[in-house]
Amino acid sequence: TKVATGTSAQRGSTTGQWRYNTDTGYFEGRNATGFASLEPTPTVTGVDVTDVDSAAGGTQTFVVTGTNFSSGGTISFVGSDGTEVNANSTTYNSATQVTAVEEKATFVNAKEPWKVKFTSSSGKIGTSTGLIYQDQSPSWSTAAGNVGNVLESSAISPVIQLSATDPDGDAVTYTE
Repeated sequence: TKVATGTSAQRGSTTGQWRYNTDTGYFEGRNATGFASLEPTPTVTGVDVTDVDSAAGGTQTFVVTGTNFSSGGTISFVGSDGTEVNANSTTYNSATQVTAVEEKATFVNAKEPWKVKFTSSSGKIGTSTGLIYQDQSPSWSTAAGNVGNVLESSAISPVIQLSATDPDGDAVTYTE
C-alpha cells in the first residue's frame, strides 16, 4: 500500500486522509479539526553537566541526551517548585542530542534538583527527572584558624582532626 506524500503546503482537506509529510518527516492524518502528526514523543535521559556553580557568573553549556529530538525544538529547565526557564539557546545536533546554553545564576539551590525539558516545534514534550544541582561549597565543622602546631620532621601527636561535609554529597579531601 502506498501512502500519499507531500509537503505541508500540499495537504488535502479530506477527513480521514493519511499521508507522509516530507517537510516534517512524520506521518500525519486529517481529523475533524485539521492535521495531527504521528511525531514520536521525545525523552530526556541525561545531561553532561549535573553541578552548576550559580555564583560563578556567565553561562553554562549543556549537552542533553535522549530520543526523538527534532530540529526547531527548545530546551527549558524546570525547578523543583515548577519554575520553568527557557534556555538562552538550543541547538539541534541529532535525534538523540541537543545543546543548550543558560545563565549559571538560574540554577539556585532552593529550586534544585532541576529537570531538563525538550519541547518539539509541534508541542511534543519530554521531561527528565531531576538532573541538575547547584554546586555548593563544603561546610566546615572545624573552626577556622590554627588547628595545631607540629614540629618539622615530627610525627603529629595527637592527630589533628578536620571535618567538613559537602551539601551536594561530593567527597571532601584535605591536603597540606
